Amino acid sequence: MTDPHGYLAKVEARRDELVRLTTEFVSFPTVNPPGTDLVACQEWICAQLDHFDIPFEVINSSTTGGNHCVIVGTVGTEGPVMYLHGHYDVVPVFSDDQFTVVETDGVLSGRGTCDMKGGLISLVIAALIHRDLGGAGQIKLVFVPDEETGGVNGSERLEELGVITSDPSVGAIVAEPSFPNIWYAARAAFTVEVTITGKPAHVGLHYTGDNALLTAHEVLGDLIYMARDVSEHVTELRIEPEAARHSIMLIGGTAAGGTNFNIVPDTFRFTIDRRPNPDEDYAMVKAELLGRLDELARSHPLSYEVLQDVDPSLTEIDSQLVTAALSAIADMSGRHAPLEMCPGCLESRVYTRAGIDAVALGPGPMAVMHGPDEHVPIDNLVEACAAYVSMLGELLPHTDDQTS
Repeated sequence: MTDPHGYLAKVEARRDELVRLTTEFVSFPTVNPPGTDLVACQEWICAQLDHFDIPFEVINSSTTGGNHCVIVGTVGTEGPVMYLHGHYDVVPVFSDDQFTVVETDGVLSGRGTCDMKGGLISLVIAALIHRDLGGAGQIKLVFVPDEETGGVNGSERLEELGVITSDPSVGAIVAEPSFPNIWYAARAAFTVEVTITGKPAHVGLHYTGDNALLTAHEVLGDLIYMARDVSEHVTELRIEPEAARHSIMLIGGTAAGGTNFNIVPDTFRFTIDRRPNPDEDYAMVKAELLGRLDELARSHPLSYEVLQDVDPSLTEIDSQLVTAALSAIADMSGRHAPLEMCPGCLESRVYTRAGIDAVALGPGPMAVMHGPDEHVPIDNLVEACAAYVSMLGELLPHTDDQTS
């Protein structure tokens, strides 16, 4: 482990601040869905940026008339841009007690500690340390809502709202709970809900009805064969275990129909969640699935609705950003961080889609996010923060007279 600039010591000096701010941040129950307590949380974020003398902009990002706002703080006034990105919404809780952080044996437990308010605080502290060291360039601290339900009211509008621009950029870091890994790639997500229509009738008069479930059985048989073909695609990207390398087409994540046990079901609905790997042609993947559904609709009473359309993300492993991330973790902690593709989708996509390299690197352990025991070790917050400072120092270099 090498730390010639003393970054780790500077973060350690702010350990209590990391804990305090994470604890305060988690106390806002920004549950999504439905998207509660956003305004109070936004006011708190703005108050912290103001306290740290970070200029910021609050941008209404709602497409539905809600209280969704993107908050962008800017550290530095000129030079290339590094985006530090995270979401402030969280998934529903198992108990309201999860909004009160509990510290036990150096671990913070609570909803959002792992995914990803702890990571966001680490990003903020890293930006402050970079500024204190006289760091060059510009840092954009991007706080977004609505990640847990697809980002249509948040990250998906960043280009449209002018947050992501064509200015020279050195990359983006998304503080998702990747620990112990660095995620350099992520799958796409294309989800549809299929509805089969029938005709209701009393069970005693079933012959006058049209059973939507039986029709769905025919449709599902065809789609199951397609799903088996899909699974034969094996990615060349890095991901473990071996079973995770196969492309995904999940049928029936949700499935329901009918109104009562004694009535012929007049509808049956089910979802198809297609998760292609980044080395597949995403446009072709979507066209193939919709083409199959259109073909089935010609002979069956079938309709469908697109629920999710999310691009893949991929940054080359020999890029300057990925190299800096690997070096930063090694220098700050002495450990080797595995470089892998995320098994899900990530908001790094909005940057790579705009031609900006992006990685997901966060302190939260993926295994506990969204769970009843969601937590983050404080040492992880420190390590991540120090790694961010190191990456900023590498990619937005300090002036020579202030790093000795």
